[in-house]
Amino acid sequence: MGSYALDVANASNTDGANIQIYSSYGGTAQQYKLVAGSTSGQYGIVTAVSSGTKGLDVYNFGTSDGTNVCQWTYYAQSNQLWVFEPTN
Repeated sequence: MGSYALDVANASNTDGANIQIYSSYGGTAQQYKLVAGSTSGQYGIVTAVSSGTKGLDVYNFGTSDGTNVCQWTYYAQSNQLWVFEPTN
C-alpha cells in the first residue's frame, strides 16, 4: 500500500482550499511548518504552498464531527490552533 500525506488541494494558494489526503509526493502542497501559539502546547500549522501565510483552519469555527479542514489566512485564531498528543 502506498503512503499518503495531508495535501492542499491543487497546490492552491487561496483561502478555502481544501485539505485532503493524497498520495505522498513531497511537493510544497504537502509541506507544513509549526508556529507556536500564544498558549503553551498549541501550534498553528502553516502551509509551504502559501509561503507560510496560510494555515490549517477548521472551517467556520465548526465543532461538529466531519467539519471540513481548509487552508485560510493565518491569524492564530482558535480554529487554527492544534494540540499534539502522544500515542502508543
